[in-house]
Amino acid sequence: MRAGSAARRPGVRIGRTLPGGRRGLREIPERLSVGTALVHLGGVRFPISGPLRYTMTARDAVELCAALRPATVIPVHYEGWQHFREGRAAAERVLTGPVRWLQLGVPADVEA
Repeated sequence: MRAGSAARRPGVRIGRTLPGGRRGLREIPERLSVGTALVHLGGVRFPISGPLRYTMTARDAVELCAALRPATVIPVHYEGWQHFREGRAAAERVLTGPVRWLQLGVPADVEA
């Protein structure tokens, strides 16, 4: 399983596939310094696919960020559709530290 991608500046390195699974996630901080982590929240599941989750829960994001130690965490994809099981309020209860909430539909500059 693979998860995510990485982009670097200067020299711009984009689209690097990162190792997945819990073991792979532990390797990421050894290989990369994570400036900004975009965490896809909402805890999305569909009855047809059983327990498979398509986005993280807020608690999953806390575990991921503890492993990655990013300078900034930007939650995305957590509200706006009926299939989201956790919205921003649920995430705000457990996500702490360098979290930056963006406004839906408003452009934002993001530092690496």
